[in-house]
Amino acid sequence: MPQSFLEGRYVITGASGSGKSTLLAALGHLGNATVPEAALAILREQQACNGSILPWVNLAAFIEEVLRRNICNHRASQQMKAPVFFDRGIPECLAWLRLSGVPLAPHHLAAPVQYRYAPTVFVAEPWPEVYVRDAERQASFERAARSYEPTVAAYVEAGYSTCVIPKASVQARVEFVLERLANGS
Repeated sequence: MPQSFLEGRYVITGASGSGKSTLLAALGHLGNATVPEAALAILREQQACNGSILPWVNLAAFIEEVLRRNICNHRASQQMKAPVFFDRGIPECLAWLRLSGVPLAPHHLAAPVQYRYAPTVFVAEPWPEVYVRDAERQASFERAARSYEPTVAAYVEAGYSTCVIPKASVQARVEFVLERLANGS
């Protein structure tokens, strides 16, 4: 049985390259606490030091580090003033492990139960018009979009409800999210 949800801690998840980080930055500019995507931080760190914890070098080690960092970020967020917005969260680490064929260990299964967020997760759908390939996002749009459904399913499986963010301007997306919070989402 999952522990209680942690009110005021909101995950923004969904397809790679769908504007999640841009939305998070805009929410941060309004004074909200934000937690950047762990996977992206790890990619940048590993590329800067020619490290080997990269998804195309050692996927299992990369996902394990993403999970570890997400847990640290979750713990640190409890000292932040709500609302806190996360760029991705712990449940999707399980989806990534499943997609990559890595067997789930007991600590993988325990993490989404132990570390909870607010009951509603905001979801950004695949959006080819804003998708950009770069040094950190190397997959084609089609490949990146394949992880969308398993990612969302990991949250549903963990007991969260989802709220799809409209494909609209950054300002409209910010207003949408803040309106949902004001209405009790």
